[in-house]
Order: sequence, then C-alpha cells, then structure tokens
Amino acid sequence: MIATMGKRFECPDVGGQYMVTKGGDAELSCDGTSGAEPNRLGKRYLDEATAVTVLCIKVGTGRICCNGVPMTEMAQKKLPSSD
Repeated sequence: MIATMGKRFECPDVGGQYMVTKGGDAELSCDGTSGAEPNRLGKRYLDEATAVTVLCIKVGTGRICCNGVPMTEMAQKKLPSSD
C-alpha cells in the first residue's frame, strides 16, 4: 500500500494495524518472520529515508516495513514541566 496520510494499513498475515500519520512516496508492508520483534501498541514508527511515520493501533506478530526496510520506533517527546 502507498503511504497516504490518514489511511489505515492492515497486515492480514500478522494481524497488525497501523495509521499513517505522515505520508510520502513509499510502499508499506509487513515482516512476519519468526525472529522479528513485534511492534508495540501506541508507538510511532519512522522510516528515515522517506520520513513516513505510522502509529501502531493494533498489535500483531510482525513488524511494519517501508520499502522493504523495517521502520524504527520513534523516541518519546519530552513534555515541559508544569511547575
């Protein structure tokens, strides 16, 4: 599937679902190999080459890939103190 912002991407073979939060000219797919660590619910994933980001909305047994390369988990943004 082409990464279009706002679209939902589902991996039927591994059960994961993702929401595209920043689209681009890239092809999304899933890696369901047994050694792959599954994505985590509520975490955002980034492909640095295309700047495509997705949000994991349902956990599956595989990983999300962009143009065949597994996407990396984004670090949490630090919120300012409320003091």
